[in-house]
Amino acid sequence: MATTRVSSTTVTFARPFILDGFDELQRAGSYVVDTEEELIDSPSVTAWKRISTVIQLGQHGGTEYVPINPDQLSEALRRDGVQHDPVGPVSSASAKGRHDRARRILSLLPLPKAR
Repeated sequence: MATTRVSSTTVTFARPFILDGFDELQRAGSYVVDTEEELIDSPSVTAWKRISTVIQLGQHGGTEYVPINPDQLSEALRRDGVQHDPVGPVSSASAKGRHDRARRILSLLPLPKAR
């Protein structure tokens, strides 16, 4: 029985991104992420523990395997999805959100009477 396993998944970024451990900003596109896990020896349950996660980056005509933090990758993908959604809700903390909120408030105020 194997004591380690590797699973691969493809993630896609709509915008350039960077993670800890990268030398430079990466282009938008699809990237392969490999996760290596080891079997936890337990007589009552079969469980796997993550050992490492790496992303494959095309560098200088070859492939470089860069260790990454999976939580940081998930956060970067989440941010990328939010940025990519042009019709999503606008945060009231953003400049556009504050501007839109001010316009709504002003539209509720009565117009001044002409003299």
